[in-house]
This record gives sequence, C-alpha cells and structure tokens, in this order.
Amino acid sequence: MPELERLERQFLAALAALGDAREQLVVVGGWCPFLYAKYLWHRSLPSIPTTLDIDLGVMETGPARFPSTVFDSLKRQGFAMERLYAGEEEPIEFVSKRGVVELKIEFITSFLTSDDTLNRFLGKSLACNRIDAFEILLADPILLDIPHARKRMRVRAAEPGSFMFHKGISFVMRSDEYKLEKDLFYLYFIWRHHPDRPDLIRRLRQHARHELFDNFRQNVTEYLADAGRPGYAILRKFLGASADPRSINKEIKEDLDALFQALD
Repeated sequence: MPELERLERQFLAALAALGDAREQLVVVGGWCPFLYAKYLWHRSLPSIPTTLDIDLGVMETGPARFPSTVFDSLKRQGFAMERLYAGEEEPIEFVSKRGVVELKIEFITSFLTSDDTLNRFLGKSLACNRIDAFEILLADPILLDIPHARKRMRVRAAEPGSFMFHKGISFVMRSDEYKLEKDLFYLYFIWRHHPDRPDLIRRLRQHARHELFDNFRQNVTEYLADAGRPGYAILRKFLGASADPRSINKEIKEDLDALFQALD
C-alpha cells in the first residue's frame, strides 16, 4: 500500500475517533487540499505535500453542553498525550501513533470563540491556540462524505475560497521557510485545480470588504506578480524541479493572469 494511502488511513482514523465532536470541528490545515482533490473535486491530481499535523478549527458551540469533552474522549481511546510545555502538566496535546508516523492533533480557534466553548467542549486541559482572523476558516465550512471503515463519515473542512484567502494572508507570517513555501503552494494549488474558477473568484470577492483583503492582494503580488518574484522559484520546487524553469514559469503566469485580473 503506498505511503500516502497509509497516512490517509491514519488521518481518517483520528477523525473517526472524534465521533460526534466532528460536528463542531473543521479541518483547516495542510490536509485540506488533499481532501478537496479526492473527496470534493474527485480529481486525480499530482502529488500534494502532506503534513504531520492534523489541524482542527473549533467552532463556537454557544450554550451547548456535551456528555464528554474532546479531551476525555481522546484520552479514553488511548491516544498518546504530550505536554505542550516541558515541566508543566497542562495543556496537553494528543498524538496519533497508530500508523506509519506520529500525527499531532492540534486544535485552533478564533479570538472570537468563547472560553465556555473551549472549557465545556474541548476540555480545560486540552491545548488550543487562538489565531488572528481565524474566523475566516470557520465560516461556512463545506461538508464532505468520506468512506471509512465500511461506513460513511461526515467531515467538515474549510471552504476552498476561504482557505485560499486565509493562506494568502498568513503564509508570509510563517517563521519556518518550508511551511511558508508549502502554504504558498496550497494557495496556488487551489487556484490551479479548482474545477469552477468563476465560483472561486466569486467566493474570493466576497472577502473584498474584509480588513485584510489588501494584505492578501499585496502578499500575492509581492510573491507572484511576475517570474522575477520569489513565489515562482518556490512553486517550481513543487511543480517539477527538474523541468525547464522557463516552461514552468510560463505555465504559472498563464494560470495567475486571471487571478490578478480578479484582484483588480
């Protein structure tokens, strides 16, 4: 079985372990392009860079109460636990070690999400990061129907246009060079492979009034406005490092011309 297939099984098994809690969680990280390609667009696409994190966005639950917190559920199912900070008992992160690698399960939410949600839904001991503008990824998620263990599993994921918009805002803030490059590729991947580009443009334009839309436009322009910008060299690493750079640059430019027209 190819390694990616084994990795996907491990990823889906971790999602399945969340049970009913998946209704309040949104896949928001590097697994999104893979899910879009395979389960939303149903396309056979080139290799997608994978991630060893399972990033899950936490939606606001309001006054709802839950019979068990996510922390209690994952602990009960035997997932490995790691301290976020050495020497401190809490907060705790969970890690899936039931597969080919260790997959860290990370929870992220917006500054707009209530403490009540984090305490009563996630559990006070579970690590959860708050990130600026993260509400972009939590708004209007798509719902995927994924086969797993001879059943169907409902999985929420960030809407592709919102994911692309958020990557365009946030990739420049990555301190890790490879993560910056991978996030920029994810942005381009969605633009290149989305089967309904007019709809993607429409969804991007829905963010035009967002206070960070100018940041999105500026970042994309700075990295991808022409072949002399740093984004071209980054994308070539993922699109075929051994191919003729001029040919790849031409391909990238032809793809992106319509994006810059949409951003005008």
